Amino acid sequence: MTWVLFDYGNVICQPQPEPDIARLAEAAGCPVAELLPPYWAYRLDYDRAALDVTSYWQQVAADLGGSFTEAQIAELSRLDAGSWLHLRPGSVQLVADLAAAGVRLAVLSNAPGDTAQAVADLPVAAHFEHLMFSCDLKLAKPDPECFRAALAVLRAAPADVIFLDDRPDNVAGAAALGIRSIHFTGPKTARADLARYGVEPAPKGGAGKSPPEAQGKQSPGFP
Repeated sequence: MTWVLFDYGNVICQPQPEPDIARLAEAAGCPVAELLPPYWAYRLDYDRAALDVTSYWQQVAADLGGSFTEAQIAELSRLDAGSWLHLRPGSVQLVADLAAAGVRLAVLSNAPGDTAQAVADLPVAAHFEHLMFSCDLKLAKPDPECFRAALAVLRAAPADVIFLDDRPDNVAGAAALGIRSIHFTGPKTARADLARYGVEPAPKGGAGKSPPEAQGKQSPGFP
């Protein structure tokens, strides 16, 4: 039986909104332009739990020329996790429609512990049989071992999985192992790409329509 394996960031959720990033920078006491380089420089180690929340934010602070208090770290972590909870309504609908059609669903996402827990608490998470996060696997995409670990959890062969991700390097990494892979550019094109692999969601707005509360937090005008 075919599994559809979703990335989370920028696929089920939208990219971090600029106002959320601005609030992170304000909490860090620096301009956005100064925060982003260290925020991303150590992110992969944070995602795979090589750095815990305190070590990650103190490393960011060191690059900014200072340090953070425990209270600052708690607030930065809260704001950071929240910035990844703005869902794509079309992706939420796609997930609900796939679930209604009986498709087996799972998530494989690079995310630190606080963000992973926040995602797991979203109503949309109930549609997935497995939520696999880098912080739990201690492996991050596009490492081939991360994909192999996911296949082991699913008890699936590569050919039995269709993987959707917005990052070309992750798509290429999965494809190199024989996983059918889709470069996600939006939920509408994802529906068409899945159909080409023979996976047909339930009709949009039909039995699989998700209730409003399943769509999660939305940013104004709101991957």
